[in-house]
Amino acid sequence: MEESIYNLIPQPVPVPQKEAMYRSRVPADMPPTCSTFGTRGSTKTYTNVGGSVADPAREPYAVRKSAATFGTIGNARMPAEFQRKGTGISGMREMGAAEDEGGAPFMYDGPRKPAVPTAAELAATRSKAPPKEAKNFITTNAVENILAVPKKAEPPTDWMKKKNYGEVPAYLRKIKAEIADEYEYLRQMQEAQANAGPPGMRQMEDGERLALVHSLKTKWEEVNKIYQSTSVLSLDSLDTIGKVKRKEQCEAQLAQIEKDIEKLQKPIVYVAVDEE
Repeated sequence: MEESIYNLIPQPVPVPQKEAMYRSRVPADMPPTCSTFGTRGSTKTYTNVGGSVADPAREPYAVRKSAATFGTIGNARMPAEFQRKGTGISGMREMGAAEDEGGAPFMYDGPRKPAVPTAAELAATRSKAPPKEAKNFITTNAVENILAVPKKAEPPTDWMKKKNYGEVPAYLRKIKAEIADEYEYLRQMQEAQANAGPPGMRQMEDGERLALVHSLKTKWEEVNKIYQSTSVLSLDSLDTIGKVKRKEQCEAQLAQIEKDIEKLQKPIVYVAVDEE
């Protein structure tokens, strides 16, 4: 619903219709069917066996005592008596005991609150007060709304001129840093596993590897010098089995040294761990 000054006018409130008072079709002096209420002191165990409301000879309560509902008749008092101070049983006894002993009723010594003004005092106070100006709030509010100046709309926000425009939020930078740390940790673990080598092996240090390569090259030169200086190179001189075996032995030794040097030229070399 749109806003309108006509909505300020109070609408009549419909008066709800009061429903008729409920009245039971069962008589008040009729006990329930096969009731055991009111049978004490009687020869009957239960009453109203038929339970018919239309039966004129229906059984009433077997025994209806005087104090069966709200106490004995001797203790009954009028409700107005309970609203008076000192008229109760306990209050009358205390007042009588105080009078018998010759004492005065209890009184407070300290300051008391001012007494409640009477109706006459209130009427006199109201008559002396200046009369209040009768104000029609509905008309006043309607006039104020009609004469009110409409509010100016706020200018649109230029989000491109914000201080942090185009910057990555702090929480995203934090998440990216955490992800980068996790990737770096995983990379270090993978490098550590790669450098660890197979079980029972260790990576040879660069100094040890270069020294071994140098030793193999020196050994290759010595074997090659022996191989070149012998007279077994000529096919005509291979007339015995011993010369043939020495030639094959030198060639095999040179080939093995070259193969070892080729393996040691790699940047990472694993060797078996010496067991003590």
